[in-house]
Amino acid sequence: MSDLAKVWDIPPVQCPVGSIGHRYMPFDHHRMHASLAEARAGEPVFYSPELEYWVVTRYADVISILRDPDSFSAANANTPITPVPAEALAVLEEGGYALEGIQVNCDPPRHTRIRAVASQAMSMKRFMGMEAEIRRIVCEDLNRLAGRGRVDLLHEFTYELPAKIIFHLLGIPAEDAARVKAWSTNRLLLSFSRPTHEEQVEAARNLVGFWRYCVELVQRRIDDPRDDFASDMVRLRGGDDNVITLNEINSAAFGLLFAGHETTTSQTTNTLAALLDERAAWEAVCRDASLIPNAIEEGLRMYGAVVNWRRRTRRDVELGGIDIPAGSNLIVSFTSANRDEAMFPDGDRFDISRHNARKHLTFGHGIHVCLGAPLARLEMRVMLEELTKRFPKMRRVEERPVDFAPAFAFRAPQSLWVDLDG
Repeated sequence: MSDLAKVWDIPPVQCPVGSIGHRYMPFDHHRMHASLAEARAGEPVFYSPELEYWVVTRYADVISILRDPDSFSAANANTPITPVPAEALAVLEEGGYALEGIQVNCDPPRHTRIRAVASQAMSMKRFMGMEAEIRRIVCEDLNRLAGRGRVDLLHEFTYELPAKIIFHLLGIPAEDAARVKAWSTNRLLLSFSRPTHEEQVEAARNLVGFWRYCVELVQRRIDDPRDDFASDMVRLRGGDDNVITLNEINSAAFGLLFAGHETTTSQTTNTLAALLDERAAWEAVCRDASLIPNAIEEGLRMYGAVVNWRRRTRRDVELGGIDIPAGSNLIVSFTSANRDEAMFPDGDRFDISRHNARKHLTFGHGIHVCLGAPLARLEMRVMLEELTKRFPKMRRVEERPVDFAPAFAFRAPQSLWVDLDG
């Protein structure tokens, strides 16, 4: 069965009259924070009738959930909020789409086994060894912007660059970047948005192409091993399905190609927008590159690309004074927890000198913390170092505001118009 076909049985819920849940707008990234702040103050766990999920808003509650996989399953993390129609599921089945839940939507002991292998293939040593290549790619892309004046920085710089880095990690041609980015958008649409029937069917067709691409990639590494992620996974497997199966490696390659660049594109763009909006912060990092790492953490905290994630209760629990039965679906609101004043004083203020900015939850926490976080941080640091050196006078184009994709789990900007020379 496709991972997109799962339908969960959930206990019946009636949203209380007057609840914040009626005013919460999970797809509006401009306006959701007012209701989340209100929730943290007086209704820290509420029910969203639009999503049919309980929403957990305080830092302490969110982190307690992430630390307790015995009580809170991750199995629903990628479940579509709009059920996938039979026609689209048939397209996936006929196309041989066999993606398995192996990391973000997987629980121990299977998660423990697979992560042990993946963490060896995605080691800090490998990431640090990529810095020179990342800088080369960044500089090459920035060279093409020289003299351009006004550009959409997302489409001209931050959109494809993280994909090129992941392609380097996987050892595949950079010219495939556009196709992979389009395929990733289809997965985002199916699991985290409200697509139409026609959009779901078309997305399913594209996902089949994405899946076949990943399967063929792994097979090529079996036939011709190289120094890359897929080859390492095959080597670590050693022909033993008890370590990891071939289809789990296929699924790992798929997951890396999806999550390994889409969120970095969004995060870099969000952080750049925040720095440019806070002119003093932009000028500070242009003068002193040593401020960049903490500026990245503050961007992750306040404008994280991963806004919400999901869990499912494995037993009856009490959260924020609410009794929630086993089998209930939860949203753990990273974006709300990251602004919780109990952890981050003056949490709605962007402050690149914030001493505890790295305590944010945008990369998750506990057993599911993002394996690629060190690589994402490295990419963003190099991108900001080179941008601030070349374009210190860069400014946002105020008449071209940033809009976001209608996905409740991700803050995915659609553009970032700037004047490179101010």
